[in-house]
Amino acid sequence: MKRPVRVTLFAMLGLGVLAACGTNRRQEDRAEIVASVFNSLKNKITGQGEAAAQGLTPEQVREIAPALIEQVSGPVLLFSQQRQGTLDILALNGEVGPYRVFASSSGATITLEGGVLAETRRLGNDLMSSENGPLPQMLANRQEGDYQRVMRTLDGEGHEVATTFDCRLGFSGPDRMKENCTTPGDAFRNIYEFVEGTDRLAKSDQWLNEANGYISIEYLRY
Repeated sequence: MKRPVRVTLFAMLGLGVLAACGTNRRQEDRAEIVASVFNSLKNKITGQGEAAAQGLTPEQVREIAPALIEQVSGPVLLFSQQRQGTLDILALNGEVGPYRVFASSSGATITLEGGVLAETRRLGNDLMSSENGPLPQMLANRQEGDYQRVMRTLDGEGHEVATTFDCRLGFSGPDRMKENCTTPGDAFRNIYEFVEGTDRLAKSDQWLNEANGYISIEYLRY
């Protein structure tokens, strides 16, 4: 199967060699500012001792989120890994066509395609790439339907493994859509919630892989 062009674009973005290098530099600067502000706010809560080394609790991350948003510009997300019980704040770090790369203060990144998870890096057991088919546009149109998705991860020997899922998107409430995906021996269910009466996603719960389970994404600022 032909690999999507997007994978190459992501690599180019990471190396900073896109044509719009000035824009990328500003985006990188914004991510650095977010990391600096995040760590400063963290130190005010935890101090510099053992508590700081252990990081923030999800409750503490939510506590500092409003102050961080006041001090930085651009889109910001709350990102949690449900199985691990962790919560982090991510800022937009790059944009290529429909793909938006968000980075955390620790350097982990997630790539979203119209709000749909497309790639991750530095989370551990990452989603290396994906093909989301018509799903991003279906969400934008709040449209039900059937389609296929391909998700690529690495096996224990570092080889890329592609898994194809048969999926269906449907409504489970006035501003809530549910995605059911299956493949032999595996299945998952994603939830997408919209800002009331709009096509803008407010938050989502999305399957990453067997190792990481579900992640939650909440938009603090678009």
